[in-house]
Amino acid sequence: MNDVTVTVSGFAGNTPALHVSKDAAKDLEWTTFRVASTRRYLNENGDWTDGATLWFTVKAWRTAALNVIRSVRKGVPVVVTGRLEVDEWTGPDGAQRTGLVINATAVGVDATRGQVEFSRLVHHDTVPDGAPGASGGGGGLALAQPGSADPYEIDAPRDESDHGAEAGVRTPELVNA
Repeated sequence: MNDVTVTVSGFAGNTPALHVSKDAAKDLEWTTFRVASTRRYLNENGDWTDGATLWFTVKAWRTAALNVIRSVRKGVPVVVTGRLEVDEWTGPDGAQRTGLVINATAVGVDATRGQVEFSRLVHHDTVPDGAPGASGGGGGLALAQPGSADPYEIDAPRDESDHGAEAGVRTPELVNA
Protein backbone atom coordinates (compact mmCIF):
# COMPACT_ATOMS: atom_id res chain seq x y z
CA MET A 1 0.00 0.00 0.00
CA ASN A 2 1.09 3.54 -0.68
CA ASP A 3 -0.75 5.38 2.08
CA VAL A 4 0.48 8.83 3.01
CA THR A 5 0.63 9.20 6.79
CA VAL A 6 0.82 12.73 8.20
CA THR A 7 1.06 14.37 11.61
CA VAL A 8 -0.45 17.84 11.92
CA SER A 9 -0.45 20.17 14.90
CA GLY A 10 -2.86 23.06 14.99
CA PHE A 11 -6.09 24.25 16.54
CA ALA A 12 -9.58 22.75 16.32
CA GLY A 13 -11.62 25.04 14.08
CA ASN A 14 -14.95 23.72 15.36
CA THR A 15 -16.36 21.46 18.05
CA PRO A 16 -16.55 17.88 16.69
CA ALA A 17 -19.94 16.58 15.60
CA LEU A 18 -20.98 12.95 16.11
CA HIS A 19 -22.50 11.12 13.15
CA VAL A 20 -24.12 7.70 13.12
CA SER A 21 -24.41 5.70 9.93
CA LYS A 22 -26.38 2.51 9.67
CA ASP A 23 -24.17 -0.47 8.92
CA ALA A 24 -25.68 -3.79 7.82
CA ALA A 25 -25.50 -5.23 11.35
CA LYS A 26 -25.01 -2.22 13.65
CA ASP A 27 -24.66 1.53 13.96
CA LEU A 28 -21.25 3.00 13.15
CA GLU A 29 -20.23 6.18 14.99
CA TRP A 30 -17.83 8.66 13.44
CA THR A 31 -16.94 12.28 13.93
CA THR A 32 -15.42 15.10 11.97
CA PHE A 33 -13.82 18.36 12.94
CA ARG A 34 -11.59 20.89 11.23
CA VAL A 35 -7.98 21.63 12.14
CA ALA A 36 -6.15 24.81 11.18
CA SER A 37 -2.36 24.59 11.00
CA THR A 38 -0.38 27.79 10.49
CA ARG A 39 3.34 27.65 9.82
CA ARG A 40 5.42 30.22 11.73
CA TYR A 41 8.82 31.29 10.51
CA LEU A 42 11.46 33.99 10.98
CA ASN A 43 11.27 36.57 8.22
CA GLU A 44 14.24 38.45 6.77
CA ASN A 45 14.04 41.00 9.64
CA GLY A 46 14.27 38.25 12.24
CA ASP A 47 10.62 38.63 13.31
CA TRP A 48 8.23 35.72 13.70
CA THR A 49 5.68 35.71 10.90
CA ASP A 50 2.59 33.59 10.22
CA GLY A 51 2.58 31.71 6.95
CA ALA A 52 -0.46 30.41 5.12
CA THR A 53 -3.02 28.46 7.16
CA LEU A 54 -3.77 24.94 5.94
CA TRP A 55 -7.18 23.49 6.83
CA PHE A 56 -7.76 19.77 7.26
CA THR A 57 -10.93 17.81 7.95
CA VAL A 58 -10.25 15.12 10.55
CA LYS A 59 -12.35 11.95 10.68
CA ALA A 60 -12.29 9.51 13.59
CA TRP A 61 -14.27 6.28 13.81
CA ARG A 62 -15.93 4.10 16.46
CA THR A 63 -14.56 4.46 20.01
CA ALA A 64 -12.02 7.04 18.85
CA ALA A 65 -14.94 9.18 17.64
CA LEU A 66 -16.57 9.08 21.07
CA ASN A 67 -13.28 9.97 22.78
CA VAL A 68 -12.71 12.90 20.40
CA ILE A 69 -16.23 14.18 21.12
CA ARG A 70 -15.43 14.14 24.86
CA SER A 71 -11.96 15.72 24.49
CA VAL A 72 -11.85 18.31 21.70
CA ARG A 73 -13.59 21.68 21.54
CA LYS A 74 -13.24 24.65 19.17
CA GLY A 75 -9.93 26.44 19.77
CA VAL A 76 -8.21 23.52 21.55
CA PRO A 77 -4.64 22.83 20.36
CA VAL A 78 -4.44 19.32 18.91
CA VAL A 79 -1.97 16.93 17.31
CA VAL A 80 -3.46 14.56 14.73
CA THR A 81 -1.83 11.61 12.99
CA GLY A 82 -3.51 9.62 10.24
CA ARG A 83 -3.88 8.70 6.62
CA LEU A 84 -4.07 11.72 4.28
CA GLU A 85 -6.80 11.62 1.65
CA VAL A 86 -8.35 14.06 -0.80
CA ASP A 87 -12.11 14.59 -0.67
CA GLU A 88 -13.74 15.72 -3.92
CA TRP A 89 -17.26 17.10 -4.33
CA THR A 90 -19.38 19.49 -6.37
CA GLY A 91 -20.21 22.76 -4.62
CA PRO A 92 -23.62 24.46 -4.65
CA ASP A 93 -22.40 26.68 -7.50
CA GLY A 94 -21.56 23.60 -9.60
CA ALA A 95 -17.79 24.05 -9.22
CA GLN A 96 -15.58 21.09 -8.40
CA ARG A 97 -14.11 21.30 -4.89
CA THR A 98 -11.37 19.41 -3.08
CA GLY A 99 -10.33 19.21 0.55
CA LEU A 100 -7.66 17.50 2.62
CA VAL A 101 -8.97 14.79 4.96
CA ILE A 102 -7.02 12.99 7.67
CA ASN A 103 -8.48 9.62 8.69
CA ALA A 104 -7.15 9.76 12.22
CA THR A 105 -5.21 6.97 13.87
CA ALA A 106 -4.34 9.27 16.81
CA VAL A 107 -5.78 12.54 18.12
CA GLY A 108 -4.41 14.29 21.15
CA VAL A 109 -4.69 17.58 22.94
CA ASP A 110 -1.30 19.33 22.61
CA ALA A 111 0.24 19.46 26.11
CA THR A 112 2.98 21.83 24.91
CA ARG A 113 0.35 24.56 24.74
CA GLY A 114 -1.44 23.95 28.04
CA GLN A 115 -2.22 21.52 30.82
CA VAL A 116 -3.99 18.30 29.87
CA GLU A 117 -5.72 15.83 32.18
CA PHE A 118 -6.17 12.26 30.96
CA SER A 119 -8.96 9.90 32.01
CA ARG A 120 -8.82 6.32 30.74
CA LEU A 121 -12.05 4.83 29.42
CA VAL A 122 -12.27 1.11 30.06
CA HIS A 123 -14.51 -1.35 28.23
CA HIS A 124 -16.39 -3.44 30.81
CA ASP A 125 -15.99 -6.64 28.81
CA THR A 126 -12.19 -6.25 28.58
CA VAL A 127 -11.44 -5.29 32.19
CA PRO A 128 -9.46 -7.94 34.10
CA ASP A 129 -11.24 -9.60 37.05
CA GLY A 130 -10.93 -7.58 40.24
CA ALA A 131 -10.24 -4.27 38.47
CA PRO A 132 -12.60 -1.31 38.87
CA GLY A 133 -15.60 -1.67 36.58
CA ALA A 134 -15.19 -5.47 36.44
CA SER A 135 -18.57 -6.04 38.05
CA GLY A 136 -19.86 -7.46 34.81
CA GLY A 137 -21.96 -5.67 32.29
CA GLY A 138 -22.57 -5.55 28.66
CA GLY A 139 -19.50 -4.00 27.09
CA GLY A 140 -20.21 -0.35 27.94
CA LEU A 141 -17.59 2.17 28.95
CA ALA A 142 -16.58 3.10 32.48
CA LEU A 143 -14.58 6.15 33.42
CA ALA A 144 -11.54 5.13 35.45
CA GLN A 145 -11.51 7.03 38.75
CA PRO A 146 -8.37 8.82 40.02
CA GLY A 147 -6.52 6.59 42.45
CA SER A 148 -8.25 3.43 41.22
CA ALA A 149 -6.15 0.50 40.02
CA ASP A 150 -5.28 0.80 36.36
CA PRO A 151 -5.59 -2.63 34.71
CA TYR A 152 -3.08 -1.50 32.08
CA GLU A 153 -0.57 0.12 34.47
CA ILE A 154 3.10 -0.27 33.61
CA ASP A 155 5.34 -0.80 36.60
CA ALA A 156 7.72 2.13 36.85
CA PRO A 157 10.31 2.92 39.51
CA ARG A 158 9.09 5.50 42.01
CA ASP A 159 11.11 8.11 43.84
CA GLU A 160 10.39 7.36 47.51
CA SER A 161 11.40 10.89 48.52
CA ASP A 162 8.44 12.18 46.52
CA HIS A 163 5.55 13.21 48.77
CA GLY A 164 3.03 11.50 46.50
CA ALA A 165 5.08 8.32 46.10
CA GLU A 166 2.87 6.24 48.39
CA ALA A 167 -0.06 6.91 46.08
CA GLY A 168 2.10 6.67 42.94
CA VAL A 169 1.42 10.35 42.19
CA ARG A 170 4.09 12.93 41.60
CA THR A 171 3.45 16.52 42.59
CA PRO A 172 3.49 18.69 39.47
CA GLU A 173 5.81 21.64 39.40
CA LEU A 174 4.93 24.73 37.42
CA VAL A 175 7.91 26.18 35.59
CA ASN A 176 7.79 29.53 33.81
CA ALA A 177 10.29 29.77 30.99
